[in-house]
Amino acid sequence: MTEEFVNKAAWLRARREPVVVDDAPNAELVQHEIRIKAAYTAINPLDAKLQVFDVLPVKLPAILGLEVTGTVVETKCPNFSVGDTVLASLDALTDSKYGGFQKYAIAQMGHIAKISDDTDLLKVVTSPVALFTTVYYFTEELHLDLPDLTDLEPEPTKGTLLIYSGSSATGTAAIQLAVQAGYKVVTTSSPRNADFVQALGAHVVIERTSDEYVVSALKAQGPYIAVYDNFGTVDTGSIIAEAIGKGTIITLVPYELPSKFSDVAVKFQATPNRHLSAAAKKFLIEDYLPLITKPGSTVFTFQPGQLLGGLDQVQAGLNEQLKGVSAKKLIIAPNQEE
Repeated sequence: MTEEFVNKAAWLRARREPVVVDDAPNAELVQHEIRIKAAYTAINPLDAKLQVFDVLPVKLPAILGLEVTGTVVETKCPNFSVGDTVLASLDALTDSKYGGFQKYAIAQMGHIAKISDDTDLLKVVTSPVALFTTVYYFTEELHLDLPDLTDLEPEPTKGTLLIYSGSSATGTAAIQLAVQAGYKVVTTSSPRNADFVQALGAHVVIERTSDEYVVSALKAQGPYIAVYDNFGTVDTGSIIAEAIGKGTIITLVPYELPSKFSDVAVKFQATPNRHLSAAAKKFLIEDYLPLITKPGSTVFTFQPGQLLGGLDQVQAGLNEQLKGVSAKKLIIAPNQEE
């Protein structure tokens, strides 16, 4: 037990109630876990939805927060030592000890990467969930190739991917991974974020000026070898289904399509069941993440972030996220004094 670590967290006691900053226990580590002193935790759209909607089961009382950067202060994982600088994707839905909105969060092996001590932790905290999620879906569900790190600018000869909502964190990651792996990418964006998405390498950017226009434009660019919905609502799913006619939509948030789209399946996998293969883990954890987080690296563009403050700003951030945050992530510094 680590009594020297005085922990506090932003607790969600019940759905549709504000989070409350209060003391939090330091749970005992089990094998293959590390304890991280959180430097930064990003607020994800799912965090805000989990607070007010019954989109997924969550164990209450909960500490939300799905991704973190920081320093290892305790370890039961042979791959990590005290003092290591890391980033991690967290399984906050299953146990509060894994939540990122606390001073000391626990992460599990297979969802952690060791990075350079001089990495800009504020910059890179916007992408752990996006990258772990996208690599999982690309490899385990869509059976797509990952980039060859010896050739990150291949010709787009492997087929066309539809990546809906390109300015989201997962959209940002998916576009870059797909382009670097040799796929043609068609994506959507609001007009104000179109330049940002284009700069990520997307081959076709369809501006969302009207549902009718998007459906027509998506039809014109098909067929697609895979469809990845980063927004995850019935409305976006219906637009995609209208455009593709039949096939499968991979979504980040589960939903059911209207019955008229009976030839289109929607597939979602909850975080605890997203297990990367050994090859995918090696690519992401040992090779790609250390490469793109290295100071000065231009291999990957991270979604911009905006620092709000300490744990006392979590609820304000969740409120803003629920209203709609575009092409950036709001960030909390859990160890910043209020």
